[in-house]
Amino acid sequence: MLSLSRVVATSGLLLIALLVFLTMRPAYAGTKDQAIWVEAWGHSAMTRGDTQDTAKRRALLDALVAAAMQGGATLRGYTYVDKSVVQADRALLLAKGQVLSHKVLDSSFDGNLWRVRVKALVGPVPAGICGGSRSLLITATMPNYSISPAAPAWTAEMSQTMFNDMMRTVERNRATKLERVIATSSAGQPASSVPSGMNYNALMTGAAPAAAKGDHILSTTFDVDVVLSNAMKAIVLNVDLAFKESNGNIRRHRISRTAPLPKNTTLHQLTLRNRTTAEGMLSNGVLKEFNTVLSALGCEPPSARLALAGKSLSVPIGASHGITRGALAVVDDPNDSFGLLEITKLENGRATLRPLDPSRSASSYAGRLVYFMEAGL
Repeated sequence: MLSLSRVVATSGLLLIALLVFLTMRPAYAGTKDQAIWVEAWGHSAMTRGDTQDTAKRRALLDALVAAAMQGGATLRGYTYVDKSVVQADRALLLAKGQVLSHKVLDSSFDGNLWRVRVKALVGPVPAGICGGSRSLLITATMPNYSISPAAPAWTAEMSQTMFNDMMRTVERNRATKLERVIATSSAGQPASSVPSGMNYNALMTGAAPAAAKGDHILSTTFDVDVVLSNAMKAIVLNVDLAFKESNGNIRRHRISRTAPLPKNTTLHQLTLRNRTTAEGMLSNGVLKEFNTVLSALGCEPPSARLALAGKSLSVPIGASHGITRGALAVVDDPNDSFGLLEITKLENGRATLRPLDPSRSASSYAGRLVYFMEAGL
């Protein structure tokens, strides 16, 4: 029998992976047909300072973990790289099954130990399915433009139009919401801002608040240059995206496009080496690729760093970021195992948490990075 106490103490990699699969709760076409019903037990002992409700929740989670594991497991390794430097290696024991639905068959408490028996529908995890319900609140900074003197003048206007279209893409994507666009000073600090829905280039007036703590800050750079390619001059457009997350991490992505440099001659007009063709080639698929990047970020679980105030732990993200009351926070602790915290108070932009293990102090979690997983509790 899989015990949660043993998982927390010795197999944190297993626990976080299984919580991911508890996140993927919706049933998809073709998945239920291959699903099976399984029964599993979960156990959790009362400890000092614990409540019966907390212990029962741990026992239920233990049972769901055991049910998910009945679908099999596979080991995968991941390497985290930042600016070409390897930061860390992780190994996750991934369940091959997901809990599509469950019901509690029996629960009992003998004064010290909670026992919970569940019946769960476990099916295979569909390839490419996004299991998150994250909502990214985006604060965009005014873009930087680096236009080569050799580039046609119209590329500057094209870049500005492209940025405006990208902001509209943020507003349309189901995983994101554009909160505001802010100007930055020469030191890179917010100088002023305007709310979304306005002309994104008219930022010299307005006094809306700067980025909120839980926002993703999007910085965009447009670089346009002219290079020699196959004995012909070509325009190269690089759009560099940097998403600064509330946990301090920065995600980077580059969108690159190339087009022949147009010339105002009859021959070049006949061979379609004109502005219309070049502009179409430079903008082709840019918004689609940008939208894919946004959707990929939305598939990741919400994360933030824990802050300690007195004896209370909190994070600057909440319901507006896709977190629900039934979610659990998983703490990434490379020197120990993965800890678990439950939400005691959920607000739009803030969540207050406490450790599920009452033997661990709140101060021991201060500054730790947590990922929120929907456990359906």
